[in-house]
Amino acid sequence: MSEVVRAHEFFEQGHIPMCVFRIPYMEDHRLLHSHDFYEIMVVVAGQATHYFEDVVSSISMGDIYVIPPGHEHSYQTAKGTGLELVNVLFDLEKLDLKMRDLPDIPGFHALFTLGAPSHSGPHLKLRAKDLAFVNGVVERIEVEQEGVEPGWEFYCETRLRDLILFLSRRYSHVASQAGQSLMKVRHLANFLEQHLGDAITFETLQEESGMAATTLREAFNAAFGCPPMAYLQQLRIRKATLLLADPTKSITEVSGAVGFDTPGYFARVFKKEIGETPRNFRRHL
Repeated sequence: MSEVVRAHEFFEQGHIPMCVFRIPYMEDHRLLHSHDFYEIMVVVAGQATHYFEDVVSSISMGDIYVIPPGHEHSYQTAKGTGLELVNVLFDLEKLDLKMRDLPDIPGFHALFTLGAPSHSGPHLKLRAKDLAFVNGVVERIEVEQEGVEPGWEFYCETRLRDLILFLSRRYSHVASQAGQSLMKVRHLANFLEQHLGDAITFETLQEESGMAATTLREAFNAAFGCPPMAYLQQLRIRKATLLLADPTKSITEVSGAVGFDTPGYFARVFKKEIGETPRNFRRHL
């Protein structure tokens, strides 16, 4: 079972819910964990293997990951190597940054909107000049947090705005045609999560995305390692495991709530994905 890191462990009550947390050079690993806040993870030096949800990738200097609340990740350094990180932690909801036209930037949704991540996670690889800019912003936030002079919270919040805007624009700039397809896939993933109980067909997804059938299949396979309808099935079963924890809901009600026509078909799919029937799964909760 993974660890859940809570906001109160980092944010001082009564003050701005953000901080900079440095992890010095290490030859070690970080156990699988998630947070109830956002984390911008900046790789300052070294290299490691990063585990984001079910995806494994290599990270090194210049890599930046935006880890949304509730998403699991960890990292492991190889023998003889190490890793140095700077993490910017913040509660986006409690900050109430008044995003104005920021959501008009596609990269903002890709990095900072809750939803299914891409196959490599919400991730950027920055050039030296861009990494220097990010480090400069982070260092100025650190100085203000340490000095706590009047106005320091306003200053830190303003610099966080700078950072979110910069990363959102940079993500949009570096996105290739494949990247544009991935952003469409992320939109579809959010769409599916919001309509799990509806009758959804492959044609529904084509219409929602405006993508050709072959492009849609290839984009989903690249992002999630499976076709779109198989991904929908996984989402439905994942949601069903949460609904089954509510004893007031019958298995038939759970089945219908996640879009299955019959409880029998739901039970077969659930057993294939989870390894046991919904009834046995509920008994073990």
